Amino acid sequence: MLSKPNARLCSQCKGSRRLCGLPECPILVRVRQQLKLEKLRETRTLYSPTPPSVLVGEHGYPRVRAGVNLPALGSEDPRLFEDPGAWWGRLSLYDIIRLRAGLVFSYSVSHVKAAGKLSEAVQEAALSLKPVDSEAVFRRPPTPRLTFDPLLKPVGPSAPVEQLRVVGNPAIPRRVDQLVLDRVKAGRALVELYEHGYDVYYLQRLLSAGVLGVEKRLVPTRWAITAVDKLLGDYLLGKLRDKPPLQGYEVYHSSYIGNRYTLVLMPRPWSMEMVEVWMPHSVWVPGEQAQVYTVHEWSDGRPSAEDGGYQAIRFAVLEELSKRGRQASVLAVREITPEYFAPVGNWQIREGVRNALRRGPVKASTLEEALEVAAGLLLTPLREILSRSVLLRHLKVQRGLEEFLEA
Repeated sequence: MLSKPNARLCSQCKGSRRLCGLPECPILVRVRQQLKLEKLRETRTLYSPTPPSVLVGEHGYPRVRAGVNLPALGSEDPRLFEDPGAWWGRLSLYDIIRLRAGLVFSYSVSHVKAAGKLSEAVQEAALSLKPVDSEAVFRRPPTPRLTFDPLLKPVGPSAPVEQLRVVGNPAIPRRVDQLVLDRVKAGRALVELYEHGYDVYYLQRLLSAGVLGVEKRLVPTRWAITAVDKLLGDYLLGKLRDKPPLQGYEVYHSSYIGNRYTLVLMPRPWSMEMVEVWMPHSVWVPGEQAQVYTVHEWSDGRPSAEDGGYQAIRFAVLEELSKRGRQASVLAVREITPEYFAPVGNWQIREGVRNALRRGPVKASTLEEALEVAAGLLLTPLREILSRSVLLRHLKVQRGLEEFLEA
């Protein structure tokens, strides 16, 4: 008999950490039962182009599962399986789940420092900018299941492999190949490639596959995602240190698959706060009370807590400010509604903020006007945000001192 999960634990766990102590998340069990995953044929071999898509687990570290995701049916353009920028605003939550359910995670277990033949195949696939034909010979047929994680895209059927080969010609950029061979430090390589216009999702893949760095090793994909966001965010923040602040207040907004982002940019030196609101009556918060979490940082760039979602928002905001050559204090409110019944990865956080900033702002001349605009976009009462926000309380005190000194 299953006991009723605690609402606060569910909103923290999101089905990935089993904080309730149950052997499997009852919420995700119900979701999986509703999904109609087409069973794979009894096969031991799959020949298919990887998008490319690689995945490195963290369970059992330093011995981890590492492999590639291969489309099982071949009915879609392989690039679509691993293209968050193309998903945002176009695919529904069900579409994303169905799409990812069509990928077979073809993996082996190895030490993060060991570069055997299977690990080399994973690395070769990760380096390619375009889909590359691959072949997996399974030890047993893939298990038809779907797993969810707050940071990762959904993972479809999986099976251990006896053999994994890249049989096509990977499209590896010359500069990437040089950085791999020159054994440049991973951080430096990531910054250089980002400055040369390579997509952040490609950089996450390179770091996870263990092709960068002096002492190369596999990096669990969940860790790599947050590490790239933080590293590039810190780099961009460093470039803004001597830049002037915005000239006025700006409010941005976007909404997609049950995630709503409202950003208030203020003409002050860099600081940022995320207020994350998990709305009530959802699969994660079944009770009457919303669950609210905050993370903030001041000009030193040190967040008050480690949070992958916060780092994704921070990177997207700093990316935009860097393009404009301006600093700002930023209040970012993320509201998660009951529509978001299964996590599909923090790519939607990054893309949600990017799209909000691309749409252009509603401008205001005072903080009060900006907050009034934001209140019209929020589902959460503004007073709840004000009561939780450390940043707004700080700015209120700071403004009072400035007014006193100017008097």
